[in-house]
Amino acid sequence: MAMSYRRSVFINGNSFVSSLCLLLAIFGSFAVGVANADLVAGQQSLTLTTPISDTTTSTSQIIPKRVSNSCANWENEPVATDGNCSRLAQPGLIRCHGGINNLQRLNSKHGKLLPVRQLLLCGLPQAAFNRLGELQRFPQLRSLTIEYGDFTELTFDFPEMFHLQAINISWTNLTHISSRTFKRLHTLKILDLRWNQLIQLEGPLILPHTFQQLYLAGNPWNCTRNFKWLLLQPDKGRLVADRDELICTDGKYKELQMMLVMHYKVTVRKECESHEELRNCTCLMTYMHKTYTPHYTIICSNLQFNRLPSYLPVNTSSLYINDNLISDVSPLRDNPHYREVVDMQLSNNRITNIDILEDTYWLQNFRMLNLHGNLLRKFQVYALDNALEDNPQAIRLLFSKNPWHCTCKFGMRLRQLLTKYINIVPDAYNVTCTYSNGDELRHAKVLSLTREDMCNVDPVDEWFMHPIDLLNCIFASLILLILGKLGYDYYFYRYHGKVPWIVLKMP
Repeated sequence: MAMSYRRSVFINGNSFVSSLCLLLAIFGSFAVGVANADLVAGQQSLTLTTPISDTTTSTSQIIPKRVSNSCANWENEPVATDGNCSRLAQPGLIRCHGGINNLQRLNSKHGKLLPVRQLLLCGLPQAAFNRLGELQRFPQLRSLTIEYGDFTELTFDFPEMFHLQAINISWTNLTHISSRTFKRLHTLKILDLRWNQLIQLEGPLILPHTFQQLYLAGNPWNCTRNFKWLLLQPDKGRLVADRDELICTDGKYKELQMMLVMHYKVTVRKECESHEELRNCTCLMTYMHKTYTPHYTIICSNLQFNRLPSYLPVNTSSLYINDNLISDVSPLRDNPHYREVVDMQLSNNRITNIDILEDTYWLQNFRMLNLHGNLLRKFQVYALDNALEDNPQAIRLLFSKNPWHCTCKFGMRLRQLLTKYINIVPDAYNVTCTYSNGDELRHAKVLSLTREDMCNVDPVDEWFMHPIDLLNCIFASLILLILGKLGYDYYFYRYHGKVPWIVLKMP
């Protein structure tokens, strides 16, 4: 009996454990089903904005709308017509549309300040925006959003606030902002200035040490202004989170990435600073080709240069080296660094000879050559004439203020050259020269001189024919006579069938 009793207890114990496990499994399945049902209901409550009606009951449930922190379609808000604000169900959020007329009333209740942590201002006019210097009345403010405003500049600096962490000023007509505007916002971490009308910044904005992200994309930036601080001050440049999305809109760099333009500007600046000859020169990027090739301008005027620099940065297209002591232009022929230089400004130097440039690549491909105010007396006119005929891109050539000496031969050729290329020699009427009139030296404008002036020919002597001219006339007459006789014999033979009598006399 004892053994039977123990066996029965063991069997019943196993049954009890099995039953307990089965009950736990059923309860777990029911709990999961309820949780899934609650999750689906929760998802529906986030998406539905209309009452839900039950087919078996007459009760309906209103699902609240989600709160938006954007000013899209702000004109359709009821309070927009009066320029008022409204406090939303979301704790600490105030939205204003078209003005801030009742903002102070919403900020307090029964004389007690209500916490405002988010302030959304939509479509503010200029007059209303100027009153934002009163933001200190919202000491707990953490986020400020200003969108679709008519104001063009921030006429105030933000007051000292110890909780404001994020500012968004977007889709406004803002064109100017001071570097000190946000200086006193010691807890500011994010500043969004996208999609305004900003053209330039005075310099990097003065921001707190804990600042994290600055957004500037979508503005019509003028890249001819100074944005090199993006690269030269890495600690400031890294704060611009969307710096690779900044696009230039000015005429020179239109639709180019600002960072690419600034990269080449910084590159040419550092390259000039690394060479002794160019250290005092001004090195600029003038424009960028569609193939993203930069073109540089080097300005070394009035720096006491006595020769052309032996080195120029790659892609240098213009060199301004006026008002120096240069007398030799042979680097234009021999130095490969000048091969791509198409604009040479050499005015007010001591150049005496340019014949060394005859039949050179540079002379056949230059675009601008300024030789104003040098010491030139003569040059090979035919060499320059041939080069200009083969050089369609030559657009400007300056010759005035040189001590030209007009002999009969050179003076006539120089006048013909100035007349032929008057469109690309803007100072042609100011080019003067010295010429001999008997024993007297005279000074006059080249285009006003005649052959009689430069060649000392008496107008009366013009009626007397030079022996060579007479001989030329005789030869020309004989040629015409022979051609006429040949034509007559051909005609007589064609229509009468008779050959010239001289043919009959030939053996």
